[in-house]
Amino acid sequence: MLFELVSIIAKATTTELGIALLPKFLIRNQLDKVEFLPALDLPLTNNFGYHWVTPFEQITYPHNRFHKMVLYTG
Repeated sequence: MLFELVSIIAKATTTELGIALLPKFLIRNQLDKVEFLPALDLPLTNNFGYHWVTPFEQITYPHNRFHKMVLYTG
């Protein structure tokens, strides 16, 4: 069930429906092929975390800039 859900979310992300929070080990191929890019420029502490990802061609879209609001408000 988890893999099916991740596949659906990943597909939605590639069709311009926004960004996704996905576990790195389930999207390794997309990251290696540069189909997805990390949406947040933060250091990773391990390979088992979840990561915001977005398709390469959408990295400059406005909805991918929301992380500044999330990370830097306080």
